[in-house]
Amino acid sequence: MKNFKPLFVDLDGTLIQEDLSHKAFFYFLKSKPLTCFYYLVLFLIRGRPYLKEKISNKYIVELSQLKVNQNCVKYIKEAKKNHRVVYLISGSHQLLVNQISNQINLFNKVFGTHESFNMVGKNKIDYINDKLNIKEFDYIGNSFQDIPIWGYTKKIIYTNASTRLKNKLLSMNQEMEEIKANFT
Repeated sequence: MKNFKPLFVDLDGTLIQEDLSHKAFFYFLKSKPLTCFYYLVLFLIRGRPYLKEKISNKYIVELSQLKVNQNCVKYIKEAKKNHRVVYLISGSHQLLVNQISNQINLFNKVFGTHESFNMVGKNKIDYINDKLNIKEFDYIGNSFQDIPIWGYTKKIIYTNASTRLKNKLLSMNQEMEEIKANFT
């Protein structure tokens, strides 16, 4: 039986090994330390999405410099071959997520942190349910921040998970599928 539920894929630590927000931050800190300090002060007032936008604005993602999870890519390609809609969803800023999508070209649509909305944890579920009006979906993730999302899905699909996270997932008593991490 074919699965036609949409598939959402996390970016940082799942599709790629790195965290793009961290890479953008350290690039910005190195290239413009005083401006970075200024944005860090404003972050206290305006929040994480604001900071993510400011540090992502001029950062250029070079896919060749990132480690991509080849088994995750293979899983996505198989899902697309079976006519599933596949979305990339990330806590990294929309500017960075768009760059990845343009270089990988696997996703029907991509969603990242934007304006005053930080696309992590429960916020992802709220966005998927309320903004996209999708109630049933599968999700591939790799971190404790993904637990609220997996709690909403019928099946836990994970990759690059720590032993501690795997133990936590086992306690959730849901169907599980592991995609062995293969970053190259």
